[in-house]
Amino acid sequence: MSERELLTRALNCFISEYADSLARILSACEPTGEILYEQAKALIRPGDDPVEVLLTAYEWRLLIPRRTQKTMQWDDRIFIPREGEIYECPHIIRKLVAIAKKTGEWRPLDAAAMLSKEMSIGPGNSISRLVQRMLELTRNGHIDGTRIRNACKEVGLKDKVDTVISNFKAAGIISPALGYLPQMKKQQGPIYELNPSLIVR
Repeated sequence: MSERELLTRALNCFISEYADSLARILSACEPTGEILYEQAKALIRPGDDPVEVLLTAYEWRLLIPRRTQKTMQWDDRIFIPREGEIYECPHIIRKLVAIAKKTGEWRPLDAAAMLSKEMSIGPGNSISRLVQRMLELTRNGHIDGTRIRNACKEVGLKDKVDTVISNFKAAGIISPALGYLPQMKKQQGPIYELNPSLIVR
């Protein structure tokens, strides 16, 4: 199987439509981490709707529109499917794509371990165990700061909570979820959206 076919198979484990078109786009933007709308549109398989393909990518946080109305959090990004618009591929997704092109499998924990070398937080197995614990603690795709802190303690990273959160935001693993402000008071801390493409079986 070709790399694209392997990536398509990996995406098919959680995306039922447009997996082939998404594989073409993600393969193209893996090296640089970004792609223009017109470039993505040219790669989409004939018959697939470009808007639906890119919207699917955004919903799964495979691609994030660069344009934003306020903050850099994912919910503040403005999805505009037109020429000149830039879509960013989170770093964790680029690692996932690289793995999938070789194995045909979507392996979030392996991707997290690969990122650990660039984060300078701790050993790869600590980062993958931390991501695994966060996946277990997430509720409706979200996790609060207290649960992240507890997860860090469990894997031996209790003194690096702030570094973990900062690096995980930069890598596209989590994003502040300010839309959940009413729940922040109840949770006594910030709430983050966990990249939904990591929450796959």
